[in-house]
Amino acid sequence: MADKEEKAEVSMSRAEYDALKARAEGEDPTTGGRYDQRGFKTVEGMEDVDLNKDGHISNGEMDMHLEFKRKELEDADAMRDAQRKMAWFSLLGMLLYPAAVVVASYTGLSEAQATLGSMAPTYFVAVAGIVAAFFGAQAFSKGK
Repeated sequence: MADKEEKAEVSMSRAEYDALKARAEGEDPTTGGRYDQRGFKTVEGMEDVDLNKDGHISNGEMDMHLEFKRKELEDADAMRDAQRKMAWFSLLGMLLYPAAVVVASYTGLSEAQATLGSMAPTYFVAVAGIVAAFFGAQAFSKGK
């Protein structure tokens, strides 16, 4: 009877079994990440940060990633500022254009008045397109 092995019966749920199996295979059942042989956890969705593809995101790699993201945000902010200034400058030009026609008329510059008057339709359509594109893009981005 001493040669016989005693077999214990274990009762566990399917979720407990899956968690135990995942741990045995090197996975973290709570987050779904994997651990390599050294015990480093691979974070899903951050594969592009791991430049040397060793499964570990070092401090240097993380610093480079954060610096890139910071520069990306600064560039986007500068682009929005430039677009905003362009739209306001265009809007101001739309408001001042008729004043230029009136001033040319009062000063007796009939040729300047005729030239400004003939350019007006094209100018207003072009500037209105710039302003509409800016404000439309702003409304669209806020809607997301």
